[in-house]
Amino acid sequence: MAEGSDVNYWTLVTILGPILLLGVMIWAFTRNKKSKVDPEVTERATHDLYQEEQRMHERDGNSGL
Repeated sequence: MAEGSDVNYWTLVTILGPILLLGVMIWAFTRNKKSKVDPEVTERATHDLYQEEQRMHERDGNSGL
């Protein structure tokens, strides 16, 4: 720091830090888009996966418990 400089870096950090953090958060939220897949499609796929797993357990003689 040069002599005669009255810059208080902690003041800059405490003011600019949250502003920068807020900017990054806004940028991240706007870039994070929802999936374009219909929720019913994913629900059906999950249900089918669970059914297949249950069939595998029953075939192996394991109740899954």
